[in-house]
Amino acid sequence: MDAGLAALLGAAVGTLGTSGAALVTGFLGRGQARMQLRAEHARLLREPRRSAYVAFSQCFQEVHALHAEAAKSASAAAEAGEPDRGRLLRDANSAYVRAGERLYGELQQRQSAVVVEGPPAVTAAAFEAENALLASRTEVYRWIRHLEGGAATEEHERAADDALLTVHPPLVLFLNVASAALADDGLRP
Repeated sequence: MDAGLAALLGAAVGTLGTSGAALVTGFLGRGQARMQLRAEHARLLREPRRSAYVAFSQCFQEVHALHAEAAKSASAAAEAGEPDRGRLLRDANSAYVRAGERLYGELQQRQSAVVVEGPPAVTAAAFEAENALLASRTEVYRWIRHLEGGAATEEHERAADDALLTVHPPLVLFLNVASAALADDGLRP
């Protein structure tokens, strides 16, 4: 083989090797850049989501506590004689009304923020928790109204107490799903 052909082949192999290395480096760099962008995107989403999730769960728990306060006053009214019964029923109604104001005001706003921030699994869990809260609200309302009408039974009280207890699992589900959404670092494909 003459020296010119050997030089030409050497240059061709060198060019191919350099080009191949550049292609491999380019593909690897592109993948790494995508991964860094996903991680940065997840980091930027984390704080607004965290704020929305925490605000929703705090307000949710405050509304639930007001429903529990209404139920407690109603329970005391069921055991009390007059005039304490009337005062305790007014207390129960007052707590129920305050819960409604928070539920249909601030909690709805907080839930809207959760829906906007997403992701869909967190949004679905927030709606499920709200449905449980609304169901418990309905039972507390029925119990108070039956007490006012003088037709309350232990079954009404038990239904209200059970409904208040069923609010906890959907709230825990929301918190777990929200926590998982915040733990996403954006590095998984």
